[in-house]
Amino acid sequence: MLVPSSRPQVGRRAGRPRGRFRFTAALAVGLLAAAAVPPAYATTATDDPVPRAPRVTSLGPYEECTTNQCATYGASGLPGRFRFTPDPADEDVTSYRVRVGGEVHTISAAEAESFAFVPPTAGFYVLYVEAADRGSRYGPETTFSFKVGYVEEAARWRFDDGLTDPSATVAADSGVRGAHQDAALHTDGDPWSRLARAGDRDRALLLDAPGEGRPQEYAQTARPVVDTSRPFTVSAWVQLADTGADRVVLSAPGEHGSAFELLYSAADRRWAFGRTARDEPGAPRVRSLATTADPARNAWTHLAGVFHTRHDTDPSNDTVQLYVNGRPQGSPVVLAEGAPAYEPWTSTAGLQFGRGRTGGAYDGHFLGRIDEVRAWQWALTADDVRNETDVRDAEGYPAVPLAAHWDAASAGDGRVPQVGPYPVGDMALSPAGATLDAEEGSVLLDGVAGHLSATGPVVDETGSFTVSARVRVDSAGLESKPVGYRALVAGQRAGSEYSWALWARKTSPETWRWEFSRTVLGPDGESTDTATVGSNEVVAADTWVDLTGSYDALDGNGRLTLYVDASWQYGSGASELNGVQQGGGVLRAGGDARDGATTEHALPGALKSVRVWTGALTGDDLWRHVLPQ
Repeated sequence: MLVPSSRPQVGRRAGRPRGRFRFTAALAVGLLAAAAVPPAYATTATDDPVPRAPRVTSLGPYEECTTNQCATYGASGLPGRFRFTPDPADEDVTSYRVRVGGEVHTISAAEAESFAFVPPTAGFYVLYVEAADRGSRYGPETTFSFKVGYVEEAARWRFDDGLTDPSATVAADSGVRGAHQDAALHTDGDPWSRLARAGDRDRALLLDAPGEGRPQEYAQTARPVVDTSRPFTVSAWVQLADTGADRVVLSAPGEHGSAFELLYSAADRRWAFGRTARDEPGAPRVRSLATTADPARNAWTHLAGVFHTRHDTDPSNDTVQLYVNGRPQGSPVVLAEGAPAYEPWTSTAGLQFGRGRTGGAYDGHFLGRIDEVRAWQWALTADDVRNETDVRDAEGYPAVPLAAHWDAASAGDGRVPQVGPYPVGDMALSPAGATLDAEEGSVLLDGVAGHLSATGPVVDETGSFTVSARVRVDSAGLESKPVGYRALVAGQRAGSEYSWALWARKTSPETWRWEFSRTVLGPDGESTDTATVGSNEVVAADTWVDLTGSYDALDGNGRLTLYVDASWQYGSGASELNGVQQGGGVLRAGGDARDGATTEHALPGALKSVRVWTGALTGDDLWRHVLPQ
């Protein structure tokens, strides 16, 4: 059964029955008996009481909320320290149990002199502290409530300026702190792309591949945006068009190198975030690298880089950390270990969008799109970065731009065209077993040899995405398949497996059920984890169905959800994926031609469309994106 996420479940569990209780005389007697049981902190002997409630003292920076006021202090990631002391009447307190922020700690009396808690994000927190004696008996708890402040962004560029003025050459800074620093655009042509992360009512910065005689394109602010000697975070949504060389998304240059660079590293074939050790000729670079190589091109990816000084003046523990789609990439990299001559130097130039600096010259020009750039003069926590990957459209809904749409109603010459706005290729029909029905606007599949194929992937599958197909399975073709047979509706290959796939599985001689699956492959190409969600509804044959699978990378370790039309499916299977996987190669629909001749998992039926979105659709989103066709 699916485990519900922490998000609102509107549209997912509608109509599901809830448990009820009947109040009877027997229940009343039981409740009275339970009430008569003394609390855990009652004395067990008149001469040996359990400890009394301890005292909690803040050592800074967080202060206790009062009845009439709860002021904010500090920020996420800034440790708060507290001292726990026993009641003066207690002489044998040996330890304390502390609950805060979903964590439980058992500490000694010595450790209670300075207990540290690092709030993972802004908000209201409560310390629950209990003292224990030598017999490990806990007394009543003391509560200490406090509120952690929100980290305001130093700068933000939405790049939606082109909506109101297509001839604009400046991107406005809409950050909430500090002096606004607009970015001047240096482009040869229209810099405002309609293919933006927040949808068609947004714009993104387009940095084109330069033709012969065309200048390299970039944008820059007039002055530095953050002090690069102090903790900071930068982030951006990017769509990488070319991997033939280093492609710098953001940088803060000095005279010789960059105080930081967020980029695609061609030598490593990975996303990276790092610093040049010193602003001197030939100074080494230290980088935090993505854990997976060969990111998807022409697909929206969220990148963030965090520089952390651990809130002290000792440069030996300064670190850099890269995040991809809200996930930390490995452990923080200690800069002094990678370059003993490292120092936290300060960039004196403006923030660069789309280029870096090496040996005193600008390089690493980006090719593709950049959107939703943000900067903070603070080292965001992992929870903060995850939260920042949430993008909303102009109406406040989660932004889920359509990455690809293959529409059989427009098919011809053995191909199903890709009618979405992004540069994705068409689907080709197999030589046998797949025919066009122009009147119906569908591709008919014989369940033996028929299938369709396109070049994939079309989204960054290490982040959230959604896939949907309008499919009909034919009852006559289903009857001939053995129990356990899986018919492929649509799927993205990853080696010998599927990174994701929508299926129809025969679970009994008379029953078929829908499935949505994901598989993670190890370095050896073997599966390390698989998550599959099955439908509670049986497959309705000989009728059109909108089958939708959604992968939410930020729900737990990554969670799969399956919908049949607008109905959330809570059938069998494990829905959480423990790992990340990026597919590659062919995207299939209706079956899989493994050796070019035979078709495995052939689907008996028909397909009208296959669509893929960047972002995880929920039940309410289906009415806005999937069902209206």
